[in-house]
Amino acid sequence: MKKVLLSEKIDDAGINLLKKNGFEVEVSAGTDTDSMKQGLKDAYAVIMRSTPLNKEMIDAAPDLKIISRNGTGFNAVDINEATKKGILVARVNGANSNAVAEYVLTTMLALSRNVFNANISIKEKKEELQKDGSLPNFADKYKLNGHELTGKTLAILGLGHVGRITAKYAEVFGMKVIGYDPYLKQDQVKWPLYEKVENLYPEADFLSINMPLTDETKNMITLKQMKIMKNSAIIINSARGGIINEKDLAKALNNGIIAGAAVDSFNPEPPEPDNPLFAAKNLILTPHMAGTTFEASEAVGLGAAQAIIDFANGKMPQFPVNPDVFNG
Repeated sequence: MKKVLLSEKIDDAGINLLKKNGFEVEVSAGTDTDSMKQGLKDAYAVIMRSTPLNKEMIDAAPDLKIISRNGTGFNAVDINEATKKGILVARVNGANSNAVAEYVLTTMLALSRNVFNANISIKEKKEELQKDGSLPNFADKYKLNGHELTGKTLAILGLGHVGRITAKYAEVFGMKVIGYDPYLKQDQVKWPLYEKVENLYPEADFLSINMPLTDETKNMITLKQMKIMKNSAIIINSARGGIINEKDLAKALNNGIIAGAAVDSFNPEPPEPDNPLFAAKNLILTPHMAGTTFEASEAVGLGAAQAIIDFANGKMPQFPVNPDVFNG
C-alpha cells in the first residue's frame, strides 16, 4: 500500500478519497524538518499545506514520487530539488478562488466602514453612550463613520482566478476596477490593464494583492510605493507574505501614509512576536485563512488528493508545476 504523508491534516473529504483509492494516509507528527524527514522516509507522496518542504526533507525521501500542494502557491516547496530528483510537483488551482475573493471584499468593507474600531469603541466606552444622547452622536465623537465602496477604484495586482472574481464582486458594489498583470494582454480582460504598475498606485482607493511570491514580486510594495498612494487608500494582501514589506507597511499605517490594511499571510510564517504589524494602526490580521472556508477546504483537499490518484494511474495531474519530469 502506497503511503501519502500529510504535512498537516487536510479536509476529511481528501483523506477519504485517498483511502478509497487504496492509499495509506499518515499525518506528520510536526512540520519541522526532523518530523517531516521521519514521515517522508517511506512516503510515495506528500501533501503540503503552507509550511515549507525544503531540500533536506526532499533528500530524506527516497521513494517520493509526487508532491501535491493543498492550495495554489508553491513558493514554500523547493521546486529545483524536486525536479532534480524527478519528483512531480502539482498544485490545486482555482478551488478556493471564491473564498479568497470574498475575504478581499469582507475586509474592504470592514475597514472602509470602520466596523472593528466601532465594535471596540462601543464596548469599551459603554458608560458614555447615555451621556452622548444618541448613538450617531457617539459615532461622530469618536470618528467612527466610514466610506462607501460605491464609486471607489479597486486596483488589482494579478488578474488570475482570484483577481477576476474579486473584480466581478467589486463591480456589483459599483466600483471601478483597474489592474496590473504582466502575463496578460488587454484583450484578455475587460478591465483596464496598466503597463506600468507605478501608474496604478495613485489611482487606487483600494489595492488588492493577488499575485504569487516570486523574485519579481518580492518586496514589490515598499514605503516608496505607498507614499505615492492616496492617504485614504486601503491595501488588502490575501496572497503571499513578502510581496509587501511588512516593516514599511507598519510605518505607513502608523504615520497616516495610507488609511488601513488587511494582511492574511506573512514572511516568515508564522510571524515572529516582534513583527511590527502587531502594533500597527487600523490593520486587520488573519491567520492565512482567506482561502480556507469549509467549502474551499473540501474542494482543495479533494483536488490535492486527486492529483496523487491521477499520477499513480499514469495520468498527468491537472495543474503540474514541473511537468517535464512526468513520464506517464
